[in-house]
Amino acid sequence: MPLISYLRLSCDKATALMERRDLVPLSIGERTGLWWHRRICSACRAYEAQSQAIDQLLEKRTGALPDTSALEASILTRLER
Repeated sequence: MPLISYLRLSCDKATALMERRDLVPLSIGERTGLWWHRRICSACRAYEAQSQAIDQLLEKRTGALPDTSALEASILTRLER
């Protein structure tokens, strides 16, 4: 498989990786693919900025994010399939 096709991500996969990297470390291939995708996709850069802003607002409002360990485990299980 050519390297470029390995690095080319869909927006769905890129946003999933953005959310997952806050929970678990990404592999070097995933980090590289996400970096490459973010360089060319303004919509995903905007999504990332909005997601970070929402997280910051939630932290200010509640002082800390609620315990989402069960939800995180469910999401990770689905992503690994």
